[in-house]
Amino acid sequence: MTLGRTFGLIPFMRILLVTEEITASPSEGLLVFIMHICRYLSARHQLKVIYRDGDPEVRLDALPLLSGRLHSGKDIRNYLKNNLFDVIIYIPSSGMTGFGLLRAMLLGRHSKTPVMVIAMQHRHIGWLHRVLSLMPAPDKILTPVTGMRVALEALRINTGFIMPGFDGDLFKPVDSHQKVALRKKLNLPEDRFIILHVGHIKESRNLQLFLRYREWGDDILPLVKGGEVENSWRERLRQAGMIVMDQYTDDIHELYQASDLYLFPVSSSTGALDFPLSVIEASACGLPVLTTRFGALPDILDSDTDYMYFQQASEISSAISRMRNSSARPTSEKVRSFTWEKVFSLYLDPALGEFTPRKAE
Repeated sequence: MTLGRTFGLIPFMRILLVTEEITASPSEGLLVFIMHICRYLSARHQLKVIYRDGDPEVRLDALPLLSGRLHSGKDIRNYLKNNLFDVIIYIPSSGMTGFGLLRAMLLGRHSKTPVMVIAMQHRHIGWLHRVLSLMPAPDKILTPVTGMRVALEALRINTGFIMPGFDGDLFKPVDSHQKVALRKKLNLPEDRFIILHVGHIKESRNLQLFLRYREWGDDILPLVKGGEVENSWRERLRQAGMIVMDQYTDDIHELYQASDLYLFPVSSSTGALDFPLSVIEASACGLPVLTTRFGALPDILDSDTDYMYFQQASEISSAISRMRNSSARPTSEKVRSFTWEKVFSLYLDPALGEFTPRKAE
């Protein structure tokens, strides 16, 4: 790649982004990623969006043409035939499953346009992927999952790396006076050590670890902010004495800034994005982070006294104690280069630069 492409100096392009779901009020990591990639691309290129469900931002040129069927019917085929694009970006909500790979291939076939897929979660690359790889594959697949990249490259599918980022205007450290003010605003107790977790409230998030929180210290209070919510887990957490918030908020950054530590307990590969957005956001706000060795995290973020990995639940209490007494630099130093603009400039722009703008026929 050239130096110019690395910093986003690529030709103006006509881009179609296709995804099953999009929203202006995202409550989970993939939808946040989709919102920000749309903002980034629409500010630099001619962007059109096709989706199935949701409520995209009004600034976007977006149409709900996608259906739940693999073949999306005459409307989408006519749209692809009547509009010229330099590249199609497909972000499957289910990740790089066989269905997602086949839909990407059909988008390329109907449009005769290069297709790039962005797959943010780990999925097993199995026999269906091997069979489909015998047909014309997507031109590029971007993912933070190392194992998937290796498996796809073995099938002669071109891959690259991408990751989520954070909004540097919102997610940043606050001082002790600001923290107190935020706790008053959010009606949170000022005399408790608040351990935060942000994400879906469901079985795959390993939330049972929080049920042992009374072992971690007399003043500790977990706060769980949910996206998708399983009612049984919400009630279990509340009955255990935790704070559970399950309504959407535009000011999620304030929950991080009002908290004392971030705990990410997820171990299942299906439980979160392979590079969890909440860990990036918590770090951007300067919180100490205690996390499992999940996905791409150990490959990119080194452990220290304010950012620690654990394997067993029995390790949590002593880790929290050490982190409370730490005087290490804030974790925001670890992620300062992970803003959305820097991430997309570094990883998305060079991938787009591999495609040549097409001349109108």
